[in-house]
Amino acid sequence: MVISTKDSIARKPQTPTRAQQRTPIPNIPRILPTTPLTFARYSTPHEKHPEQNEDTILVDRPRGLVAVFDGVGSGPGRVASQLAARVIRCGWREILQEPELFAADTELNVCMILQQLMHDAHEQIRSAGERLAKKAHGKIAYPGTTAVLAAFHKNALHGYTLSYAHVGDSRIYLWRPNEPLMRLTADDGYLSLKLNDGSITESDALRIDQATSFDELSATEIEYFELRNGITQALGSEKQPTVHVNHVQVFPGDRVLLCSDGIHDNLLDSELADLLHHPARTSIAKNIVLRAIECSHQDDEVSIRAKLDDMTAVVVSCNF
Repeated sequence: MVISTKDSIARKPQTPTRAQQRTPIPNIPRILPTTPLTFARYSTPHEKHPEQNEDTILVDRPRGLVAVFDGVGSGPGRVASQLAARVIRCGWREILQEPELFAADTELNVCMILQQLMHDAHEQIRSAGERLAKKAHGKIAYPGTTAVLAAFHKNALHGYTLSYAHVGDSRIYLWRPNEPLMRLTADDGYLSLKLNDGSITESDALRIDQATSFDELSATEIEYFELRNGITQALGSEKQPTVHVNHVQVFPGDRVLLCSDGIHDNLLDSELADLLHHPARTSIAKNIVLRAIECSHQDDEVSIRAKLDDMTAVVVSCNF
């Protein structure tokens, strides 16, 4: 499998794939009519191109939907992340306008919808890439974007469920008081490849991902660490992406963090947990981004994690 860095994904033009038809979905849970949630968001561009942020945020408060998209490559990446946000927002609103879809409360239906919305966005980005390639006579990096997408909705137990989908290496975390921080997504990246081929174990992958010094790693693990930013799939890539979906029940006091890799590359999970513990609900996302920026300026002698990048965080606090 070819590993692509998020600095560029160069692709040859290909014949556009047949547009997917949305699969009819019989039922969908009741989406929060007035969301008992607090949404905090903050995003800032790479310091070397302050005029252009490749990350895009989608927040639809009344409909309980939130997403973060991290464009792959300068220029085309911004096209992809903004287009994905637009397609998914419009598709979600269209689905919620169909009353017959609200007959039952099943998390599976929401996961299916999120998965289909991701595929719709992928097809639209591919089509946009074909148009750009035609204008540039094929000499162009095709647009692509990572994506994390989350929907909050009521469940049959009269509580609330978080259904989510993801492609790439943007992440979703669940912070719960008095419990360890939970990483809900697994990156589509180099460490996942080495995990799947048996080169490393899950504990090895976590240790490499969370390393702060080369002294903590073997020579081979240092190589893995330096390649960890490579992604194996994205929306808009030549190959049809595998959209990962799942769901989890959420409770009062929970916080859900969606972020681009600019955040988790610079900050350890333990640092994110400490920041999410802060009581401020409206400024928490900004605090996370500012701390990541601070870490991105650290010298290699202090931390091997320092990396300039677009930085985006969205935190949803559950107040119900």
